[in-house]
Amino acid sequence: MNSSKRWIECGLILLILALGLLVRLEDIRDWKAQPQRALYQGEPLLTTFDGYYYLTLARDLAENTYRPVDEKRAVPDCPPRPQPPPLLSEIASLASQISSVSFNWIGAVTPAVLGILLFFPIYGIGRFYGGSVMAASAGLFGIMSFYYVYRSSLGWFDTDCMNVTFAMSAVFFALKFGETKDSKRYLWFAGAIVNYILFLWWWDQTPQVTTVVALLPLVAALVFFYRPSKREGMVFLGLLLAGVLGVLALKGMNLPIKTVQGIVNSYKYISKQVQGDFPNIGVTISEQIIPTLPEIVAKTTDNTVTFFLSLIGLGLLFWRYKVKGIYLAVPALLAALSFFFAKRFMIFLAPTLALGGGFIISEIWALKGRYKVAAPAAVLAALIFVVPSFQKDMTKTFWPKEPPHIIAGMAKAGGVTPDNAVLWAWWDHGYPMIYWAKRATINDGQVHGGERSVFNGLPLAAGDERLAANMMQFFVERGIKNGTHKVYKACGDDAARGFNLIKAVMAAGPDRASELIESARLQPQGTVKTTEDWLRFFFPAQSRPIYLFLDWRLTVTNYWWFWLGSWDPESHDGIHPAYASFYGVKIKDGKIFGASSSGQPMIVDIEKGMLRFGSKEAPIKKLFLRYPKRVETKNYNRQKGLNFEAALTQGYAAAMNDPISESVFNKLFLRHVFNPGFFEPVVLHTPSYQIWKVKAEHYTGTAVTGLSHGSSSG
Repeated sequence: MNSSKRWIECGLILLILALGLLVRLEDIRDWKAQPQRALYQGEPLLTTFDGYYYLTLARDLAENTYRPVDEKRAVPDCPPRPQPPPLLSEIASLASQISSVSFNWIGAVTPAVLGILLFFPIYGIGRFYGGSVMAASAGLFGIMSFYYVYRSSLGWFDTDCMNVTFAMSAVFFALKFGETKDSKRYLWFAGAIVNYILFLWWWDQTPQVTTVVALLPLVAALVFFYRPSKREGMVFLGLLLAGVLGVLALKGMNLPIKTVQGIVNSYKYISKQVQGDFPNIGVTISEQIIPTLPEIVAKTTDNTVTFFLSLIGLGLLFWRYKVKGIYLAVPALLAALSFFFAKRFMIFLAPTLALGGGFIISEIWALKGRYKVAAPAAVLAALIFVVPSFQKDMTKTFWPKEPPHIIAGMAKAGGVTPDNAVLWAWWDHGYPMIYWAKRATINDGQVHGGERSVFNGLPLAAGDERLAANMMQFFVERGIKNGTHKVYKACGDDAARGFNLIKAVMAAGPDRASELIESARLQPQGTVKTTEDWLRFFFPAQSRPIYLFLDWRLTVTNYWWFWLGSWDPESHDGIHPAYASFYGVKIKDGKIFGASSSGQPMIVDIEKGMLRFGSKEAPIKKLFLRYPKRVETKNYNRQKGLNFEAALTQGYAAAMNDPISESVFNKLFLRHVFNPGFFEPVVLHTPSYQIWKVKAEHYTGTAVTGLSHGSSSG
């Protein structure tokens, strides 16, 4: 390549990288135009819940408070912190120490900068299969792919922004190792190992999957393409075997078994298989849902023709290079998982479709010697491939998952609760709560297994305030390993029986639980043997301060948290509630007016007990009107229909069915009718957020404390 062509290629690469950075950062215009949706105290919020996990670790590293055990997560089980700290957190911590930029800005901008690095391994792979034209066009298509832009854009402070880059780098280094025939190939092999180590450090939560993704291309290169002399091969393979044995000696000889088990567990998670008596949490998470083909097209190329042309190009590439196409097997397989298991795998469609599209462009370009129109046709085709994605990237705004008004509630919670308090919130608030409130939580995006999430939702979905308060105290003090599992074991390793016993005991309270414990004939567990021991176990004499955090997001995600909170381990199912929220609610001339979040009008005829929402009508069974100091109730004596509840002062209302209407969540959040012996309002900022002090019952051996009856309307 002459110097002029080299300069042109370098300029083109810089232009592509600039475009990639532009589409990832341009949302800041909309964020600043609508700060109420994206900024808190003038600084950006993250667009992913998990990002606050890495940002908290980065802050602790910078403040020298990074401890071996994470005392604020999954209380009281408290998992160990990763050693070494995640690479993403290390990068953010270093950035904060060498600059005056806040962690919030670092968390917002870092993924956008790192996200465009995917261009380089795609470029290198494309250059091997189709030359510089394929390299540049594939690199462009890859970093402009809509779903990958989404998960590596402003605010997406998570590992996604480099997972695909490391995976494709593994392919590139394996390819160079397999195709280089002189001693330089060992430099490429070393590069593959360094890439693997960095990948492990980066994607620290799934080391088994990382190992397979990073090393399989290298194994393929060794099996199919590495053909050294006998002496050279023996020396290399001997050193390789010594290295493997060294790793096994360091990590344990059962490392291969643990790796297989980890992959199997990951498969069970993404396939949504029910494991044991509790649900697979994967079914409740949006990124784990299997996307439809139109959704896949819309979130990759945003054009059906270019999508299928890219697939055809990928197929032609495999057909042309046959066995050498095996280098791309792992990313192609990961991309295929998006069709069968979960949409999160669509990020791997970015490089695979890009290589297919790039191959098509390079094939058109190759005809320029025979046809004068081939070169401009290739450029036009490249524009047709990339323009739809570019337009969508530039017009679609990605907003933070946690809006500023809820972040304000988390910050408030940190100011009105003791330092050792535990904030009971739904698991998607776990990481943000720790970051903004600096308080302990019981569930988050990493430990939210089925059992833990069922207990997380149970106090919200329960209809009994005593059960809810006592359950929160029991779980905060005992947890899973030394709490719920101890009860299951005492019930003869019967989780369903143990679960139901815990609920019954919590609902009975320490003054009436003795009979339940005695009739259960629990097997002794260590020092817990007698009925009195079990009472102390279920109702500890002392506990950490517990506060319940209710918020607007619970009204949006009720379909799943109520299902988990109402879970029956015997039937393997819970209850999906009916719930619709309305805002700007006012009462006038015997009618209640309001609208949904999308602006669709709602009218309730109080006399007739009919709800009209858009073009639909529904009968109302019960009407609850919440005024500052009272609740008015109207019963329409119907067997079927919805309950309608309105907090008129706050202008918020909801139509719902019986199960969620009578839940502790609704009694506190909307109706504000509660037992002051179990819950005490601290901050009521309906419908954004509420903070309630939890007042559970204790057993001291001679008396029951914390017991209270009656209700209050406040």
